[in-house]
Amino acid sequence: MAQVLNNYEMLLIAHQGATDDAVNTSFDTLEEAINKAGGSMLVRDDWGRVRMAYPINKQRTAKYFLLEYVAPSSVPLELERMVRFNDKTFLRFLTVRLNENVSDLETLKTEAESRVTKRLERVAAMKQEKK
Repeated sequence: MAQVLNNYEMLLIAHQGATDDAVNTSFDTLEEAINKAGGSMLVRDDWGRVRMAYPINKQRTAKYFLLEYVAPSSVPLELERMVRFNDKTFLRFLTVRLNENVSDLETLKTEAESRVTKRLERVAAMKQEKK
């Protein structure tokens, strides 16, 4: 019987002082856990440093990251557990299930990449408007 895979999106907020090495090591660990469970990473998007709506632990800015992946239903809980233990790097996280019982990974990867491109275009347009 084939394993049921779901499409998930995970938003991570990292400390403003978190080094790129620490963040990349954490992402490599998360991606390794996804692959080990039979899933695959679709997109890893770095949103950069963003001013938060309200301070968290006396920090007003943080680094935002978006991960989109396909994995069995047990994986998000494991990833969240791993992020909780890594409280030196991450402040907050949120996981959302986008689709259930997915089969066409290539189409999902293309759609995820197009969403990243659209977001980058919107951000660039917003920056142009501010000038």
